[in-house]
Amino acid sequence: MLPSSDQPNNTKTRKQVFEKIDLTLLNRLLRLILDHNIADYITGKNNVVLNYKDMNHTNSYGLIRGLQFASFIFQFYGLVLDLLVLGLTRASELAGPPETPNDFLTFKETKTETKHPIRLYCRYVEEFYMVFRFSAEEAKELIQRYLTENPDPNNENIVGYNNKKCWPRDCRMRLMKHDVNLGRGVFWDIKNRLPRSVTSINWDDSFVSVYSKDNPNLLFNMCGFDVRILPKVRMVQEDFSITDGTWNLQNESTKERTAVAYLRVDQQAIEKFSNRVRQILMSSGSTTFTKIANKWNTVVIGLMTYFREAVIHTRELLDLLVKCENKIQTRIKIGLNSKMPSRFPPVVFYTPKELGGLGMISMGHVLIPQSDRRWSKQTSTGITHFRSGMSHEEGQLIPNLYRYIQPWESEFIDSQRVWAEYALKRSEANAQNRRLTLEDLEDSWDRGIPRINTLFQK
Repeated sequence: MLPSSDQPNNTKTRKQVFEKIDLTLLNRLLRLILDHNIADYITGKNNVVLNYKDMNHTNSYGLIRGLQFASFIFQFYGLVLDLLVLGLTRASELAGPPETPNDFLTFKETKTETKHPIRLYCRYVEEFYMVFRFSAEEAKELIQRYLTENPDPNNENIVGYNNKKCWPRDCRMRLMKHDVNLGRGVFWDIKNRLPRSVTSINWDDSFVSVYSKDNPNLLFNMCGFDVRILPKVRMVQEDFSITDGTWNLQNESTKERTAVAYLRVDQQAIEKFSNRVRQILMSSGSTTFTKIANKWNTVVIGLMTYFREAVIHTRELLDLLVKCENKIQTRIKIGLNSKMPSRFPPVVFYTPKELGGLGMISMGHVLIPQSDRRWSKQTSTGITHFRSGMSHEEGQLIPNLYRYIQPWESEFIDSQRVWAEYALKRSEANAQNRRLTLEDLEDSWDRGIPRINTLFQK
């Protein structure tokens, strides 16, 4: 529990990193770590004339994607941007000494961790996430600096402040004047650290969540997941409901459950899935039915094995799954020039291929939770009733893919157990001076994150 301090978690999106790489600057940077000839070759490869039909364009600015060493350049350039955001001192504290580098997001001792507001930093391609912890004094000073540069006499900062609209109203960030100014101030501060010629961050693509006495939730989205972290001490009722779409966050040393992370699938990931299904339908001109069903299976397995329990708590996605599964079936029906239900009992689609069906995997036969239309917008009262997803005349029960997938939460717990067992078996084998065999690890071969079997790959 924090005292009067605030802890915003900043999710920023760095846009236009590739497009804004200046080749002259890049050449100078590369010369610091590479031979001059190689640095000139790398930048020269990007400084070329691109031809298409009767058009040509000289690419004197920005990186061309897909060259052999583009990933190396981006990693190196990303490191430079990280150093700009963090400052050299804090960056080296986060990384640790070269002889014994720190583990990811950890510090050697508390003193180093608490001496600076930046506590965590991580970047995923061109999006970066930072956690600050300000004392009341630091927060006040930052807000004053921000408001001196950007006066706000009419309290208009609240207007246009990004919020996570996917959560019920009482779970979003509450736009209190102090928290909003702090959020804007942090964004302004970080934006000023990155020269506009190098990269630009847009307010519209970023989100600053402030955790304070007025705001019990910490909100962010990462890699397709929308996450809301609620500490146990801030929960109104003690017997809160642990539902499917939550992860319990534990203190590693005391094993005490300190917070709960609620999960959803974010809008971008939903649209990505929708567009992939549309692509399947568009490209299935005179394709065989099994191919269409196989493509659907691949997409739905990919979605479910990645998001798992988060899907069940994202009603829009459940609706979309029903809609898409229906569309795929309609596409197959149209191929036979008929949509009469009696001609297409579910057995046609869902029976395994070995028994003559199409072997489709279903995610549409679910009960979709519904809440009272009027009150659910304002409160997290939860589900008041369900409605059926897909249905058919036969009334048979079609098994749902989600039934056969272990939720991430139990996967994490299982993983800890399996890897602890492995360490034990390995030390036993070492003590007896023998090698571990497949029989020793048979029961945990396909378990753990990463899987135990990855140890035995070439």
